[in-house]
Amino acid sequence: MKDWPTNILSNEHLHVRCCAYIINLIVYDGLKDINVSVVKIRNAIRFVRSSPSRHLAFKKCAKKLHIECKKSLCLDVATQRNSTYLMLEAAEKFEKVFVRLCEKEPMYMSYFLEVDSKGNKKNIGPPGLEDWENARTLVKFLKIFYMVTLRFSGSLHVTSNAFFN
Repeated sequence: MKDWPTNILSNEHLHVRCCAYIINLIVYDGLKDINVSVVKIRNAIRFVRSSPSRHLAFKKCAKKLHIECKKSLCLDVATQRNSTYLMLEAAEKFEKVFVRLCEKEPMYMSYFLEVDSKGNKKNIGPPGLEDWENARTLVKFLKIFYMVTLRFSGSLHVTSNAFFN
C-alpha cells in the first residue's frame, strides 16, 4: 500500500477499530441507565429456560392466551449486545404470558424470592409493567443498532465502504 498514490499519511495512522465493536460499546453504555428492567426480564427468561417442565408450562400458557409466535425465548450474551436486542424482542411478544405466570404460577414468584447464604435476593424481578414498557422502548432503539451492526459485520463482502466516505 505504500506505493499507492492515494496513500494517507504513509500508513502511519491506519489502525481502524471494528465499527461493529464501537457500536456495541455505545449500546452497552446506553443500557446502563435501563439495566434493571433488562435484568428482570432476563431473570424471568432464565426461570422459563431452566427446566423442560417450566418451558412446557410456559408454552401451554402461551397457547391458552392465543399467542402465536415462532420465536422462542433466548438469553443474551454479555459480549454481544445484539443478543440483548434479540432477547428483548422475543420476550416482549410473550409479555402476557409472563404476567399470567405472576398470577398463576407460585414457583415463578418464589423464584424471585430465593435468598443466598447471606440473606440477599438471588434474582431481581419479576418484570412489572414499567419494565415491559422500558423493554418496548429499548427494542425500538436497539433495532437501529442491530441493523447497523449487521451491515458492518458482513463476512462475505467488503464493509468498509458502508462507513467510510
